[in-house]
Amino acid sequence: MAPTTPRPTIVVGYDGSDASRAALLFAARQAGSEGRVFVVHAFELPPDLLGSPNFEEVLSQRRDRGEALLKELPLDAEPLAGPAYELELIGGPAAEVIERVARVRGADEIVVGARGLGRLRALLGSVSHELLHIADRPVVVIPTAAIQPEVGGSVSGEPA
Repeated sequence: MAPTTPRPTIVVGYDGSDASRAALLFAARQAGSEGRVFVVHAFELPPDLLGSPNFEEVLSQRRDRGEALLKELPLDAEPLAGPAYELELIGGPAAEVIERVARVRGADEIVVGARGLGRLRALLGSVSHELLHIADRPVVVIPTAAIQPEVGGSVSGEPA
């Protein structure tokens, strides 16, 4: 009996930005045709002090935006075709959500894009920076310098 090769399992944070599209492309390539990719979109939960009807409305709007973002992904088209995909839409702080999904799904690694929003953002902390501190598995951060301009259409930002 031949030993089986484990299927790579990768969790990728996705927010629709060029950096997250580059991270998704990288994750798809890493996983290959035998792997699994969990695409995670975390949306910010509204503050409790909005009150019940307002809270529910804002929550619904944020959830709907996340669903629309994930539905737009051309996962069976090149260059993303290959791995098996599962989409995760979860409310909460992005780094915590991504780390929790990676842990629960037994991911081999986490892939995120660095949006490069400037030094002030770096001082306050970013998703990629926080993941490097809280994750218990490798975290691959696709830097903005690795993102090439969109060519063709479906998913932009191929890592160099």
